[in-house]
Amino acid sequence: MSLPTSRMAGVNGPAAVSVVDATDWDAAAWDDLAVRSPMGDAFQSHAWGELKRGLGWTPSRHVIELGSRRIAVAYVQDRLLAGRLAGRLPGPLGASRVAYCPRGPILLDRSPAAAQAALHGLRLIARRRRAVALTIDPTWEEGSDLAAGLRPEAFRPARREIQVSRTAMVIPLQPTDDAQHALLGDSVARNINKARRAGVTTERVDLTDPAARDAALDEFFEMHAATGRREDFLVRDKAYELTQWRLLGESRVASLWFAGVEGRRRNGVLLLHCGSLLVSFAAGAPDDADMGKTRANHLLQWDIMRWAADAGFSGYDLGGVDTRAFPGVPQDESHPLWNLYQFKRGFGARPELRIRAHEYAPNATLGAAWRLARRFR
Repeated sequence: MSLPTSRMAGVNGPAAVSVVDATDWDAAAWDDLAVRSPMGDAFQSHAWGELKRGLGWTPSRHVIELGSRRIAVAYVQDRLLAGRLAGRLPGPLGASRVAYCPRGPILLDRSPAAAQAALHGLRLIARRRRAVALTIDPTWEEGSDLAAGLRPEAFRPARREIQVSRTAMVIPLQPTDDAQHALLGDSVARNINKARRAGVTTERVDLTDPAARDAALDEFFEMHAATGRREDFLVRDKAYELTQWRLLGESRVASLWFAGVEGRRRNGVLLLHCGSLLVSFAAGAPDDADMGKTRANHLLQWDIMRWAADAGFSGYDLGGVDTRAFPGVPQDESHPLWNLYQFKRGFGARPELRIRAHEYAPNATLGAAWRLARRFR
């Protein structure tokens, strides 16, 4: 089923944008575009949408076309406003839906025209879903040509951020060990060698094999939870975390790695396969891991980098180096995550600042009421 075609005022004159409903597509066919295309993202995967269905969201999947050409795909989740927030809103707003396109839209054509057409298509979807607001947070760089289409398509900065971090630290992956080694800082190179001398080994768990997966994910959760207690970050309910990690692993959009010493796993990393990027999603180590002694994490990151290059990824994103309270790429020691930034830079990672979350309100009056209500939530 397609939504009505809409005319977009593009840079080269009016262009026809249409949206095709792909909600019932086979999971693998959807993931081929939404996850495995060069700008894909695991948060746009079929598995992620089905996980959110269990939390009360309704997932829908769409292909956006410019003329007769596919230029983007977008998974959108929406739900009715509920609870006190809905109760205090007037008339039709109290019965409206809120929608979110996590890390989307996914462009199949990296051009400003395609980005604007994708945003125009999302406007059609928001109106079709009767959303009071549709929020997006694609991994587009701040100030990029892709982000230039946000304002013309009436997307404005969201009142609240969704992601904890807007930064990324991306390591350019090289075809040879020597070329990759040339990007390392001296201390990182020494620590990788120290880990080897300490007898550190690494392993990648097959998350499609239940016999190996379930016990490994359970052990990884305990590492992740221990790290959350030490470093004071949010760790979700164990059942939820294990379910999402298992679903992502089963659909081949996630990998789990461990580093061990003398037969004991000392730290782990859960990675997401996002188009041409491998992305660090969650990490952890037990309280007695003693990373300073073994430097196990240094060898683990090195082996992940070399595997990712062989697997066809062009970059490895080590994750953010900012928070909502301290946004942006750290510039000096005054930033609380300066040491983390320096650690990631030591592997050759380059900082990127992504755009903040944006939202589109099909009805300006209802959208203003929605934004005002959220201030007092």
